[in-house]
Order: sequence, then structure tokens, then C-alpha cells
Amino acid sequence: MQTSYRSCMIMTYIHRSSRRLRAGIEILASSQPPPLDPERSNHASASTTGDNGISVAGDDRDAIEDTRPPLSSSAPSSSDIDAIIAEKQPDPDALDARLAVQRTKSTAAESAALDQNEKDLRKAPKPWYRRNPLKSRIPPPVPEERQVSREKSSNIISKLTFYWINNLMRVGYNRPLELNDIPILPPERRVEPSVIKINEQLKKRVARGDKYPLLGALNHTFFRTFWTAGICRLIADILLVLSPQMLRYIITFTQKAYYGHPEPIGNGIGLVIGLVLIQWVASTCINQFLYRSMLTGGMSRAALISMIYEKSTVISSRARATGKTSLTGKADNEDKPKARKPKRGVPPGAFDNVAGWPNGKVVNLMGTDTYRIDQAASWCHMMWTAPIQVCVTIALLVVNIGVSSLAGIGLLFIMTPFMMWTVAVLAKRRKAMNQITDKRVSLMQEILQGVRFVKFFAWEESFLKELGALRRREIRAIQFLLAIRSAANAVTMSLPVFASILAFVTYSLLHPGLDPATIFASIGLFNSLRLPLNFLPVIIAQSIDAFVSLQRIQEYLLQEDEPEQRAIDPDQKDAFVLKDASFTWETTAPPNQAEAGKDKKGKKNKAVDTKQAPPATLIDEKGEGLKDEGPKDEERSQPFSINHINLNISRDELLAVVGTVGSGKSSLLAALAGDMRKTGGTVTQGASMAYCPQSAWIQNANFRDNIIFGRPFDPVWYKKVVYACALKPDIDMLPNGDMTEIGERGITVSGGQKQRLNIARAIYHNSDIILLDDPLSAVDAHVGRHMFNEAINGLLKGKCRVLATHQLHVLNRCDRIIVMVDGRIDAIGTFDDLMSNNEDFKRMLSLTAAEEAPEKKKSEDGEEEATEDKKKKKKGKIPGLMQDEERSTSSVGWPIYYAYMKASGSVLIAPIIILFLFTAQTTNIMSTIWLSWWTSGRYNLSKSAYIAGYVGLGVAQAVFMFIFSLILTIGGTEASKVLMQKAMRSVLRAPMAFFDTTPLGRIVNRFSKDVDIMDNNLTDAIRMYFLTLVMVLSVFIMVIVYFPWFALALVPLSGFFFWAASFYRASAREVKRHEAVLRSDVFARFGEALSGTATIRAYGLQSHFKSVLNAAIDQMDSAYFITYANQRWLSIRLDVVSICLIFTTAILVVTSRFNTNPSTAGVVLTYILQVVGIIQFMIRQLAEVENAMNSTERIQYYGTQLPQEAPVHTSITPSPDWPEKGEIIFEDVQMRYRDGLPLVLQGLSLHVQGSEKIGIVGRTGAGKSSIMSTLFRLTELSEGKITIDGMDISKIGLQDLRSRLSIIPQDPTLFHGTIRSNLDPFGEHTDLELWDALRQSYLVAPEEQGSSTNSSSLDHIAGVTEGELGKQHPEVQGEQRKEKITLDSPVIEEGLNFSLGQRQLMALARALVRGSRIIICDEATSSVDEETDRKIQKTMAEGFGTSTVLCIAHRLRTIVGYDRVVVLDKGRIVEVDTPLNLWESGGVFRGMCDRSKIRREDFDRV
Repeated sequence: MQTSYRSCMIMTYIHRSSRRLRAGIEILASSQPPPLDPERSNHASASTTGDNGISVAGDDRDAIEDTRPPLSSSAPSSSDIDAIIAEKQPDPDALDARLAVQRTKSTAAESAALDQNEKDLRKAPKPWYRRNPLKSRIPPPVPEERQVSREKSSNIISKLTFYWINNLMRVGYNRPLELNDIPILPPERRVEPSVIKINEQLKKRVARGDKYPLLGALNHTFFRTFWTAGICRLIADILLVLSPQMLRYIITFTQKAYYGHPEPIGNGIGLVIGLVLIQWVASTCINQFLYRSMLTGGMSRAALISMIYEKSTVISSRARATGKTSLTGKADNEDKPKARKPKRGVPPGAFDNVAGWPNGKVVNLMGTDTYRIDQAASWCHMMWTAPIQVCVTIALLVVNIGVSSLAGIGLLFIMTPFMMWTVAVLAKRRKAMNQITDKRVSLMQEILQGVRFVKFFAWEESFLKELGALRRREIRAIQFLLAIRSAANAVTMSLPVFASILAFVTYSLLHPGLDPATIFASIGLFNSLRLPLNFLPVIIAQSIDAFVSLQRIQEYLLQEDEPEQRAIDPDQKDAFVLKDASFTWETTAPPNQAEAGKDKKGKKNKAVDTKQAPPATLIDEKGEGLKDEGPKDEERSQPFSINHINLNISRDELLAVVGTVGSGKSSLLAALAGDMRKTGGTVTQGASMAYCPQSAWIQNANFRDNIIFGRPFDPVWYKKVVYACALKPDIDMLPNGDMTEIGERGITVSGGQKQRLNIARAIYHNSDIILLDDPLSAVDAHVGRHMFNEAINGLLKGKCRVLATHQLHVLNRCDRIIVMVDGRIDAIGTFDDLMSNNEDFKRMLSLTAAEEAPEKKKSEDGEEEATEDKKKKKKGKIPGLMQDEERSTSSVGWPIYYAYMKASGSVLIAPIIILFLFTAQTTNIMSTIWLSWWTSGRYNLSKSAYIAGYVGLGVAQAVFMFIFSLILTIGGTEASKVLMQKAMRSVLRAPMAFFDTTPLGRIVNRFSKDVDIMDNNLTDAIRMYFLTLVMVLSVFIMVIVYFPWFALALVPLSGFFFWAASFYRASAREVKRHEAVLRSDVFARFGEALSGTATIRAYGLQSHFKSVLNAAIDQMDSAYFITYANQRWLSIRLDVVSICLIFTTAILVVTSRFNTNPSTAGVVLTYILQVVGIIQFMIRQLAEVENAMNSTERIQYYGTQLPQEAPVHTSITPSPDWPEKGEIIFEDVQMRYRDGLPLVLQGLSLHVQGSEKIGIVGRTGAGKSSIMSTLFRLTELSEGKITIDGMDISKIGLQDLRSRLSIIPQDPTLFHGTIRSNLDPFGEHTDLELWDALRQSYLVAPEEQGSSTNSSSLDHIAGVTEGELGKQHPEVQGEQRKEKITLDSPVIEEGLNFSLGQRQLMALARALVRGSRIIICDEATSSVDEETDRKIQKTMAEGFGTSTVLCIAHRLRTIVGYDRVVVLDKGRIVEVDTPLNLWESGGVFRGMCDRSKIRREDFDRV
């Protein structure tokens, strides 16, 4: 054995040496030194270089996601014993850590199996006395590929005892399980076949008008598995009822012997064997019931997740916005009662009227609702088996004690209405709570999606207050619900006691004495009523929760699909033919604005002049509306539409679409792509199509996968596409080339790179029709020219190209041009025709000097970039950007329990809870012992004294149980509220590196599912675990007191018990961790695909993304279903221990029958019978507590362990007027995004005078956006300092700094709500100020303020004069009047009901409202036409006249009128002077101007 071990060690050393040699060569070649810190190396984030040379990374220690959570009440549920904790473990040396970092993951849960085995083998052998003789000295090898589960091929005995899983558990006992150890699902349990069957049945049932078609479809699909489980449950319930009757016969046997009439010992042993067999068969049936019902729940959940996503890809925009079902054609809220008027002093929540199906609501369906269905499927059979069990029990009670039993049974029936009322109240409160939870999760998701923007505007505290208000409402609802549940549980737990009291009191009055056999058999029967009576209300409530969730999912699945807007005719001559086609967007009703017109103090805003301000519903003292002079809601919420389009587009033409902001350019392309609802006319498409939307959707995948986008990889075509889209230099800059991870939402790439990726994707798709929505707006002029020449007029030449653009200099190279005005085609023709015949077109074009882009001409910058990139050596491969979820190796630590107790209010709550529990259980035991004294007449008390003592102990038990449950519930929910608030604050205060390296789905999962577990499951799990633990201990103590020999049997059985538990824990822990990681991958994929449904739909890749999600679900279920078998394996073994305890106790009673009082035998046997279910239930509840505490641990980790930004406030507080001048001084500023990464700003020094307007230009990677990051301190400086008005910004708090700055970002973020809530989300400004900002930003036409201060044309933004308006067609004027924008105009999720240009204008309006002295513009007008751009620049010059402006610009005409221009390259300033001086000096800026055709006279125009 020793020789074998040494040989293994030698082979391991050789293998390690070869790996080290290979790694050393890679490290030397990469020119990067190995990391110094092993732990940091092993857990470091990926570093990917994006735009401006930025390498974004961050350290994230994220715990793996939760295991299967516990039952929402006291009912037993399946779970693991061991909880999960996230824990960093440094490798033994730096090189091994480097290898661990560089390991490429092949699945979501790839782990370091080989390294772990090496470490195990490197360890010195343990002394013999510390070795586990049951463990193998050499761990089993990891399989090369996963095998199909052995369950199907195993025999019936193996299936009944779950022996088929022994091999997996043996491997897990000897070494940590790897993903390849876990068997894959057999075909019949995979999600795709289930979804096909459910969809077929759903369609059939909907067609015939079933009331609950989804429920029927699920039942039909899983009928065999589900109802086999129900039959097993029924058999077990009947057998468990018969056990007390066997108890009666055994007590009668001992009673005869005790009183001198013994029967043969064989009779007693036969009765004991019969009792044991009944228990064994019942145990087997219960385990089969649980396994099959849990499989049904898991498969149902998997299928519903897939169906919800599939529906998300086809749901119509109208249904998504307003919730219109395909059955009724009505909006969801049409048949609902009107909302109640808000109470006085209680403003309505911001999300009280969540209409339609925003993404947050859909994610909640996928996460919370499917989970509740999963849980309910495990136990819902008890809703019909429990009443049968109760009826059989009642019949046996009547047989035992006659009519006396009817008194107790009558009490049970009298309490039934109370239980049903409780269930109804619980269901009602659960519905209300679900709505609040939906609002909290939706708001949470929106905040996290726009977290960078939230940080820019220092809105963390304000959003935390809003979240806190929602959370307090949610906690109050939860506490009320759980308080009712606690009362119901206390009553139902004590109900059998009260029933037995009434029955026995009646029996004692009718009979002279109490027969022990009859009495204790009846106690057993009354105790058998406890399980159905206690769990039935909970299971009914849980099933109602699941039914409500199923109805919500059914409602979503029955929403109308997006009808095919286009007829497909491949033989058609033209690519598109539109005949009198009209289209419309959808919108949502604005949130309740009962408080409109109030300032932040809640008082009426007297400063607003009602003649100029928009209409507001004024509120009287009673909270009722007094006046509303504005337009009606129907008028306000009219969505934008394009009308009466007649257009033929040929298969090989380049068609440009131009017009002012909001004129309908993007809408026309969206209509062609099928994203707008067609309201009239016909559209015929003649070829395949690809769509390049204005806002690019970037996957959390590598660079290449974002381009090929589900298509087969063609290296030759791919190379051409990359060159045509000018992506080769960007790819060369990335550390892993085109295999570098981009990160969620494309956080590591610039706006220009996103747009080029977007175009590359459309080109690679190689369709015959390409729709391009303003693709050149976010790129430099020379890059735009290259793309136009090589891509749009190169690779795409000969195809149909529809190009919406503001780049007017390319129009002369287009075949035809469409001019859009207010949602209609104003003119269409060739460039020459329009220049000759259309004055509006000539006027629009005259604002921009025509540029003749030279063919095949390389720009100087382009040559320099190519040269630079060729010279650059690619650095060594680095891991992906997104942090993998770690797998921890130990249980939840005591510090987490302590933190939980402390968060509940005080650590003293724990001993108080235990005291009341101990008292309740003592009174429970004493009531039975008191009954034994009564039956034996031990103390010769009067009958009334015995009755009074028995009743008093029963009442005391109920009271103490209720107090115990209530204190635990209140303390637990308070702890949940405190920990969640702390975690939310910590997350919002985390640096951007954390969000850049952590998938959004993972964070949302923490604040939805983990919080839900803490709120609704944890306290129930704790209550039931402590209750069962105390019950088991008290029973064992009592049996040992009466039968000391019982202790001898308890020792070996306890040894087997702990071995079985440890054998189970070893494998179950690893399976759960794999399942948690794989489940998190499902959440991430679902959330990401949900946000990109428009793009996925446009490319026709719904089936591809559905297949990817289904594969991830199957991966998750392969581990998920193994946990079920693991749990049943343990349950069978624990039942063996329990049955052996029953056998031992019964044999002791039978063998000592001559000197054991029958009353004592009755007490002992009555309680030991309860142990069968209680022991495994206790273990399951321990698992539930640990798993639920694991959710607490993850929330606590977010609350205490995340890296934090600098303090919000410091001892140095700037004056309220700071900055007064707006002077900014950069002194030798150096900045890198993380230690070990190259500097992105290298010694930058710049002095910006107060009120100065500075333009910042430079090629991609020059460091333009890094200046913005340093000013807002999103990233701290490495060296140097920045002062504003003489104050070092690193010395003041982030709140004080960021609240005094304003930014107009390139990709503006809008939140769900209204325009008012987006401009002024926290009520800090008057309506007059908001309207003024809208007018200045051209979202409101200035000429309309006199005639209609209430609203203005949504599309009349570019300054059409009143005279021009009067010349338009009356129908157009009518349409313009109905397209109104007001402060109450709705903004849907992410502001998608506005064009990108309009969103940029809103960002400008937001900056105007803030009125900061320092404004940073990051390509603020890249998506607006040049005429609007000029007007905006005028507004900025006037509105920001006294402010300091730093403007990052690709469009050089934007900044030619600025005071100075700074030219950056590689993080250094290469030129800085006035624009004219730089142009005349002939440097880099002059070259950029020449390429943009900016001439000397352009400087004189500004």
C-alpha cells in the first residue's frame, strides 16, 4: 500500500513539473510577471481592454447561489443537510494560483479537480489513528465524460432503496465531486420533450375553452409520475393510522401479563414484528411519494422557465406594454376594480400601477413563481390524502372509545371554519405581498441596470430611501401574514391535545375507569391527526400561492403574440413593398400622480404659475382631486405612430432615411423589422433580413461570439467582416484577442465599439436585407468613412441596405433618400432630385458641408493605428472578465448566526425563544405523563383534579407555542429587513469594478430569491428544527428513564445514524454546489436573453437562444434531481434507525411485561412511534435552516464583504455654493483601473478656467472617457491630484463631489415612470423649472408655450416654425396635436418608447435641471441631426453659459466653437489650444478636421 502511495506521489510530481514548465514558458512569453499574491492571483478578476485603452476588472468574491429552499411553512421539505458558504482559499504557491486563474472554463461550473487531487496527494499521510478506515487512500478518478443516470436500468429493489445512487455517493465520500461525476438526465426528463407536450395540451385546452388550461396541460404531461406519488402517499397515510391500533394490542398484551394473565411471548414478538413491517412499508411509500412529487415539481419548473422565455420572444409589444391577452383582447387592468384613493398623508408608491409585463415582472415569474409551483408539487397530494386519513382515524377512534370520541372530533370540525378563514386571509395577504415584492424587484433591477448613471448623479441615498419605503411595506405585510400563520400553527399543534382532553373527559364521565390500552391507542390516533391537521392549512396556503403563481404564468403565456407584420414572398421583385402601411408604438399608462404639483416637502407648490405650468391634479385636505385642466389621459398617452407609408425598396439599392430627431426614422426601420404594430395596410418582404438597431445589444460572451451570433463560424468571411468594420485594431488590443470576454451589457467596450460590433453582426449574418439605424453616429469620422466604404458600400454592395442616419455627407452616395417628417414620408428621391426640388432638404443639407469621401484612401490615423497595433505584442491570455462563482467547502459559520441574531434586535432573543420552546415541550410531555398517572391512579387525586391538570397543561402548551412562534417570526423578519437594507446599501456603494465583473442576474437573484427565503422560509425552518430537536431529545431521555437498557441500543444506532449522515453530506454538499452554480447560469442566461429579445427576434434566432437556455436548464436539473435521490437515500437509512428504535423499545416493553406498568408502556410506545417521522424531519429541517442561513450568509456577505468606494462624506465639507467658479486643475494625473494594469492616463496636466468650454478629442483608447472617470472618482488616481476651485476632490466625500457635477452621457439611462420622475426623481425642483429644461433641450417646441403650456408636440423638436406648421396637411396637424409630451408622459422600461436622440435630449434636460457649475458631455448629441445639434450647442452655450463644460466629441463640428480643444493620445495631451489656432498650426487636430471636411470658414460661423 505504501509503495502504491509513493508511486502515485511520484507520478503526481512529474505531472506537476510538466505543467509548471509549460506555464513558465507561457508566463515568459507573455512578458507579464507572475502575480505576487497567490490569493489575489487565484481570485483576481479578468482584465479586458476596451475603448480608450481601458482595462476594466475587479475582485469579486461571490458566494454560490442558493440550494433548493425550504418549504414556506412547517411542512417537511427536501433539502440538503449542509449549507453553502463562499470562502476564498489561497493556493499553496503563486504558480499554482496562476495556473488556476488561466484555466479555461468549459461549463458554468468548471472546477479545479486535478489541482485538488494533487493537493490531496501532496499532503503528508495522516497518522493511523486519524485516518478514516471507510475512505479510500487513493481517490477515484474523474470520468472523462458524463454518463446517463443509472436509475432507469436499475432493478426494483435498487429503486425502492435508492441503492442506484450509492456509487456516486461513494465517490463523493472519497473526494469532492466534479461536474463529470454527476449523471446527465435521461431523455424523458429533459426540458424540451416536456415543453412540446405541455404546449400541445395548452393549445388544445385553450381552444376548447378550459378555465385552467395550463394546470390541465401540466397534469396531462406529468400524470404518471405525479399520481403514482399520490397513491404512495395514500397507502402510507392509511398504514400510519393503523400503527396506533398495533400499539393497542401490544399494551393489552403487557396489561394481561402485568395483572397476572400472561400470553405466550411469541404473541408479543409477533405484534412487534407487525408494527415494524407497517412502519417499513409506510416509510418506503413516503419516500417514493416525496421523490416522485419532487421530480414532478422540478420538471414542471424547468418546463415553465423555458415556456416563459419562449413567450418573451413572441409576445406582442402591445401585450408587453398594457397586458392584452389573446383570449379577451382586453388589457389586464380593464376588468380590475379602480384603485382606492390614497389615504391622507400616504403618497402612492412609484410602482403601484405596474402595467403590462416589464422585464422585472417576467424575471419574477421565472424565479419566484416557478419556484412556488415546484415547492407545492411536493406536497399538494396531502390536500386529498389528509382528509381520507382523518376519516379513517375518526372511524378507529369511534371503535376505540365510542361516542366519547365525538366530543373531540366535534372540536376538530368546529375549528375547520377557523382554519379555512386563516387560509383565505393568508392567500389574500400573499397576493398583496406579491405585488409589493414585484415592485421592489423591478425597482431593484432598474437601479442595478443603471447603476453607473446612479453613481454619476449621486442618487444612491435617494434610491435607498425609496427602496426602504417599499421594503418596510413588504415587511409589514410579511409580519402580518406570518403572525396569522403562527397563531394557526399554535392552534393546530394543540388541537389534538384539546380534542383528546374533551374525548377523555367525556369518556371518564361515562366509564368508571380509564383503560391504558384504549386511552394510549386513542392518544396515538389523535397524534396521527396532528400531521394532516397541522400541515393541511399550510399545504392549502402553499398550494394557493402556487395556484396564484400558475395563474400569473398562464396569464403571461396567454398574452397575444406579435402578429407577423410582414408577408414573406421570396419571389417578389423588390426587397420590401409597403402599401398604405401604418404602424404604432405601444405605451403604458402613467403612474399615479396624485402628488403632482407638490414640492419635496409635500406642500402645494405655490411658486408655480398655473398659467405657465402644466396641469396638475390639486389635492384638497381630504386627499381628493379638485381640478384637472389638462388633457385627458387618453390624449396624453397617445403613442407615436407612422402613417400611410407607400414605399418600394429594390433588392440592391442603398436607401437613406433622414429627418429631424423624433421624425420617425428609427420607427420606419423598426416597422420594417417587425417591431412596431401594424395598424393598417400591407407589408411584403422578399428576402432574408438582418437588423442593426440604434442601441446595440451585447451578449456576455467573447468578442467573436457577439459577431457570429449563433451562426456557424466561417473564418474567411469573419476576417472580411472584422476588417470592414474596423475592428482589427480593437481585437489586437484585447488581451485574448477575439476570445476576450466583453462582459455583461458590453461594459468593457465603448459606444463606438458596440456600434461596430452591432454592424459586424448584421453583416456576418449575410442576409439580403440589412437595416442600419444610425450606425455611424458613435464612431470617429475616419472610422465612419472606412466602414461606409468597406462595409456598407463594400461587403454589402448589391444587397438591400436601408440606412437611417444623421451623417448627411454620405447622402450623395446613396441611391435614394427618404425624408421623414412627423411620422410620414415627406419626400423620396435621388440626391440630385431632392436638391433640385425640395427646399426643406436643401435647407437641411446646407447646414453641413458636403463631404466627398475619397475612395480607398487610408487616413493618417488609420496608418498610425495599424502600425502601432502591429508593433504591439499581445499579452498572455487572461481569464474571462466575469467572475466565476466559487464553490465553498464548509458550512455556514457561527458569525453568520450571530449577525442574524444581532440584526433581529438583540442577541438575547435567542435564549428567550429557547426558553419558551423548552417550556412548551415540557408541558407537552407532562400532559401525557399526567394522563398516565390518571389512568394508573398514581396520586389518588379526584377526577376533577386530574381533569383540571390535564386541561391546564394543554392550554399552557398552546400559549407557550404561540409566544415562541411569534417572537421568532418578528425577530426573523426584522433581521431580514436589516440585513437586506445593509446589503443594498453596500451594493450601491460598491465600485464599478464589482458591477463590471458580476452578472446582473446574480445580483438580482440575491435580492429576490435569497431575500424571499429569509422573509418567508427561514423562521419556519428554525421553528420546526428546534421543535423537532427538543421533541427527539425529550423522548430519548424519557425512554432511558423508564428503560435504561434502551441506552445500549441507542449507542450503535447513533453511530450508524452519524455515519449515514456524514456519508450523505459529503456528496450532497458538492451536488448542491454544482446545482447552485448551474442554476445561477440559468438565471444569467435568462435575464440576458430577455433583455435582447428585440435583437434575437429580428435575426430570427429565437430557437437558437431557446436551445441554449434549455441546455442550461438540463444541466441544472441533472444536479437538481440528484439531490432528490440523495435525500431519499438518507431518509431510507434514517428510517431504518427509527424503526430499530421502535423495535428495541417494543421488545423491552414485551420482555419486561411482568413489572412494567401498562400506563408507562403506553407513554413510552406512544412517543417512540412519533420518532419515525420526527428524526428525518429534524434532519431535513436542519438542512433547511442551514440552506436558508446560506441565503443569509450571501446577503450578509454583500452587506459586509464587498469592496466599497470612498466615504460619502468626510470631515472636509465644501461650502453649499462650491464650486463657485468651476476651475479644474489636473496635476500630473496618472490612473490605472487596477493594480498591475497599465496606466491609461500618464502624467496628464491641464488647467481649465472657470466657465471655460473645453472639447476633448482623440482616437479610440486615447483616454477621453478616463478623464470622466477620474472627475467623478469612479476610479481613484494612482498619482497626481485634481482640484476644483482649489479643493482637492480626493479629500471630500463622493456625495459632496458627484452631487455638484452633471453629466450628459452618450448612452442615457431612463427609468420606468414619467418624464417628471426622470428629470427630477426625488421632487427637488418645481414644475416650472422642469418645463423650462424641456423647452431649452428642444423636447418642447418654444413657440407652443403660449398656446399650450400643458403639452407640446413630441416630434416637433427641431424647431418647425408656425408658418410651416400652418402649411401642413390638416390630418398631419391633427396627428401632431395628439402626439403630446408632458411631464406626466410615461417612460417605459429603459425609455424604449423614445428614440436614442430623444433620450439624449432628456439627459440634456436633466443636466439643465441640476444647474451644476461643471458639466461633462460624453458624445451627448451623437444621435441627433446636425440642425438639432447646432441648436443644442446654442442651448448649452446659453444654459451652461457660466458653467465649465468638458465635452468628449467625435463630431468635430460640435466643438469648433469651444474655448479650447484638448487632443489626447495614449493617455497624454499632445495638443491643447483654441480650435482655430490648432487648425492653423497644422497638427493632429488639423488632420482630423481635414478628414471631417471642416474648413476655415466653419470657425467663423460659430
